Amino acid sequence: MIFRYEMVHISIVEFTRRLFSGGGVSFKGLLLLPVYYLQMIPALPFTFLQFVLYKRRITKTVILKDPVFILGHYRSGTTLLQKLLVSNQYFGFMTNYDALFANTNMILGERMKHVIQNLIVILKIKNPFFHDSIVRLSDPAEEDDYLMNKASVYTAYWGLVFPKRWRDWLNGAKQLADPGFREGWEREYLHTIRYATFRNNGKQLVLKSPPNTERVSILLRLFPGAKFIYIYRNPYRLYYSVKNMWKKAILSYYSVQELSDTELDDLIFEHFIYLTKQYESQKALIPEGNLIEISYEQLMKDPYQTVQEIYTELNLSGFEKAAEDLKSQIERERAYSNFHYELSDPVIQKIEERWGEYIRKWNYNSED
Repeated sequence: MIFRYEMVHISIVEFTRRLFSGGGVSFKGLLLLPVYYLQMIPALPFTFLQFVLYKRRITKTVILKDPVFILGHYRSGTTLLQKLLVSNQYFGFMTNYDALFANTNMILGERMKHVIQNLIVILKIKNPFFHDSIVRLSDPAEEDDYLMNKASVYTAYWGLVFPKRWRDWLNGAKQLADPGFREGWEREYLHTIRYATFRNNGKQLVLKSPPNTERVSILLRLFPGAKFIYIYRNPYRLYYSVKNMWKKAILSYYSVQELSDTELDDLIFEHFIYLTKQYESQKALIPEGNLIEISYEQLMKDPYQTVQEIYTELNLSGFEKAAEDLKSQIERERAYSNFHYELSDPVIQKIEERWGEYIRKWNYNSED
């Protein structure tokens, strides 16, 4: 058991291992498999070279200030909040370039980043997670995206590729209860944060990865002085946004399995409850003054004031210096087009039956 967690994780080996334990592959999934393998095989020599050249420098990187962690369920506004916060150039963050080219980006370098970005623009390659906007390599990315693109054992996003195993892989409790897995996760995540710190020349990091919402106790063990921002959203709107994400992005482009509408609804409703309860059970561990909770609606109504409140409550410095950059970022975000939908009575009833506790707790209704 210990050997399994100490082994060097080679992307092809780990992906293949998951194929045999993931619960099967759909016909569409079979068509996706060559795409996955064609991404991994050419990268292998560069992966090894990058590992040899940079591992020691990354391992020796000192994290001077504990990160700011943005917590919250998928589609609750975590991405928008991170983009607004990191408009302050004194903060660092993990980029799409880091995540998409996790094994090769330092070998490829910044010049290749610009070449790839130009190709993305020319070919109009869009990000299905954000309503088909053009992929920007300089935009923030998640640590779990980075780990997934490394085919790491220690990412929850195996549950997106193999959604039939979501209770085991997207939900982390069972895995993290294993001391060997938990220790391995801590080592790999700490290495990931050192990597991001190295890439950002030692800046304090602002990070967001929804699976971290259930990892508060572990994050505090690694970073006792970390700051936390929890963002929540109207459950009626959240349901439609999450379902759209699964149908238009995850199941269409990433999953090698298919889910029925009933299976997808169970995943959406149950994972939200699981993630929220995990956060609620752990948030008392966060020292006073290191946590603020906000709503998505509050952020949308007055993003400038909300970010200023975050700086004040968490005692973050530099708001005045970053104010103009924040205003510019807010204007850029206003061009973002939201997904439009109509709430039907049967769906409203279903949401209220499954998520009524949170609708009442946060004082929402279907008209909000």
